[in-house]
Amino acid sequence: MANMGGWTDIWALRLGGLLLPLLFLGTAGSQLQVTTAPSSWAHLGSRSLLQCRFDVGGPVALDSLRVQWYIGEHVVACYNQGRIQAQPGASLPSEKELETGDASLSLAVVTPWDKGMYKCVVWHRNQEHQGMTTLHLLAAPMISILRQPAVGDTETSLLCHVEGFFPKEVDVVWLRDGQVLKGFPCSSPQRNLDGTFTFTMTYTFTPTHKDAGSVFSCRVHHMALRQPLKEDIPLDIRGSTEVDHTSTMISAVLGIGIITGIVVITIMKQKSRSSRQLQFQDDPGPAPVRSPVLRPPGWAVSYSVSEVQGPERCLLGQEVTLSCSMEGTFPEDVAVTWERIHSKDRMVPEIDKEQESSEHQTLLPALPPGWRVTEEKADTRFTSSLTFTPTLQDDRARVRCCFLHKVESIKEERVSPEIQVWAQPQVSEIQVLPEWDPRDKVPFAVQLHNFYPREVPQIQWGCDGIWSWGEDPAQVDNNADGTFTATSIWRLPSWSLTRPELRVRVCIQHSPGEPPRERELSLRAAGLLQPPEVSEISQPESMATGKGVTLRCHITGHFPGELSVTWLRKGKGEATAVILEDSAECRVEPGMAVLARDGKSFQQQTGLTCWMSRDQGAEYICRVGHLAL
Repeated sequence: MANMGGWTDIWALRLGGLLLPLLFLGTAGSQLQVTTAPSSWAHLGSRSLLQCRFDVGGPVALDSLRVQWYIGEHVVACYNQGRIQAQPGASLPSEKELETGDASLSLAVVTPWDKGMYKCVVWHRNQEHQGMTTLHLLAAPMISILRQPAVGDTETSLLCHVEGFFPKEVDVVWLRDGQVLKGFPCSSPQRNLDGTFTFTMTYTFTPTHKDAGSVFSCRVHHMALRQPLKEDIPLDIRGSTEVDHTSTMISAVLGIGIITGIVVITIMKQKSRSSRQLQFQDDPGPAPVRSPVLRPPGWAVSYSVSEVQGPERCLLGQEVTLSCSMEGTFPEDVAVTWERIHSKDRMVPEIDKEQESSEHQTLLPALPPGWRVTEEKADTRFTSSLTFTPTLQDDRARVRCCFLHKVESIKEERVSPEIQVWAQPQVSEIQVLPEWDPRDKVPFAVQLHNFYPREVPQIQWGCDGIWSWGEDPAQVDNNADGTFTATSIWRLPSWSLTRPELRVRVCIQHSPGEPPRERELSLRAAGLLQPPEVSEISQPESMATGKGVTLRCHITGHFPGELSVTWLRKGKGEATAVILEDSAECRVEPGMAVLARDGKSFQQQTGLTCWMSRDQGAEYICRVGHLAL
C-alpha cells in the first residue's frame, strides 16, 4: 500500500506469470498459530500492553508478514512488509521483535474509548490466523463532601460527590458513627464527557442538638480500589429554629414607646429556651418595608431615607456593595445597623413582661463572616454601605438597613429586594461522544459546568454559519457545591460531514445582556477523519482465454463515507497507466459506502470486470481518494 498525495494506490497482481501460480497456492496444513490473553486490565491514563504472540513453524519472513490490530471493525495498527501505520497513541513492536513472533499492541495512554474487544490478525505467506482479547478499564473514584454547618431542628442535606470512576458500577453508603444509614433515595451514575462517571449520594435528615458531635461518613466500594474509600464529616450544629435560623436578627427586640412625651427605648430580654414561644411575621414581600415609628403630635420629619441600592443580580463569588442613605437634617450621632434576612422574615420571641429591662442601649445584629459596613458623611448626607461576597446561601435573601437615634426617636428601616445570586457557566470544548445512538448520526456534546440558578442557559448549535436550535440538555446534574452542570447534545447525520474544514459551533447565552459564549470544532480537530484501509486486489477466479475476469478491492475503516475510486491499467512495457471507464472491454463498479456496525466508519467494495484477451502481463491499479488522505 502506498500513500501518494491524497490517493491510495493498490497495485494489482501482474497478470500472467505471477497470477497463475498464486491461484494454486493452498492453505492446507497451515503452521501459523496466534496466541492472545483472553483479557487485560488497565487503569485510565496508564500504559497498556495487549499481548499477541505468533508462531510460523520456522523463521519469520518480514517481506511476507502482515499484522493488523482491530477494535471492533476499526483498524488500530498495521504492519505490512516493512511499513507500520498506527492510530495516535498506539504502536507495534520493532521488526526485530516481530521476527521473534511478538505482535503485541501498546497503548501509551489508556482512555475510556480504548475499552472493548480487540482482534490480532497475522498473515504470513499464504497463511492467516487471529486471536481475540478484551481490554477492561479501571479508574478509581474520588470523594468530596460539601461541608457546611447544620442548623438545629431544620432539615439538612449531606451531599457526597463521587467522581471520575470507571466502570459504572459503584457502591456508596452514608454511615453515622460507623453504622450504615438506610431508607434514602439513590440516583444513577452519570457519564462525564471523558467517559468516566459521577455520582452524588444525598442524605437528608433533621438534626437536633443531641446530634452534635456525631460523625457522618461517606464510604465508597469500587473495583478500582484495593480497599474502600471513606471520608468523615463531624456534625457541626449552629443554633436552632428556637433562636432564629432564617435571620441574623439581633437577639433582643427594640421596643419603642412614648410616655408623656418622653421616648423610652426598652430592651426586652429573651425567655429561657424551655419556656420561650416563637411567632412568625409575614414575609415582607418584594416591596421595601418601612417600620412605623410613634412620634408626638406635630412632629416634622426633616430628613429622607433612600431605598437600599444595589445591583439587580449578584455574581457568585464576586464582591458586591449595597448602600442606603439618609439626607437632610438629622443628628450627627445617628446609628446604622444592617442585618440579613431570608425568605421568611425575622422571628420575634414573645415578650415576657417579667423580664423586660429599662436599659437604654442599641444591640447591633451579627452579620455573616466577611460582611463589612462602611459609612460616609458629607454635609447633609449620611451613606452606609454593606459589602460582602455572595454565596448560594444568600440567594433569595434580603438585607435590612436601619437608621436609629434614641433621643430623637428615629427608627427608619429599609429592606432590599431579594438578592438574586447567579453564576456564569464554565463552557467545555465541543467533544464527540464515544457512543453513537442512532449509529448513523455523530453526537457532538458540550457541558456547562457550575452555573446557577438551575434554569438552563439558552443553547444554539450550528454548522458552517447555519444555526439550528439544539434540543434541551438531556440531563441537569446537581453539583456538590449547590451549582449545576448540564450537557447539550447535537447529532449530525454522518453523510453530511464531507469536508475536513467543516466546523460545528455552539453558542451559549446565559442571560439577556450578557455576551454569548461560543465554542467551535472542525471535523479534522474532532478526530473523526479516518483514512481508508484498502485491501490487496483479489485474484480472479478464472483466466480462461477470451472470458472476462472480475478484480475486486475492499475499502474499510474510512470516515466520512464519501470517497472516489478510479481503476487504471498499465500494459506490459508501458510507462504510464491509463484510466479505465465503462466500455466494451471493461466495466467499472465503484461500489457504495455502507456504514459499519459501530457507525463510526464506512466500508465499500469496488470491482473491475475486464475481458483479458489482450492483457497478458498487464497491471491493474485501484486508486482511492479520500479527504483524510
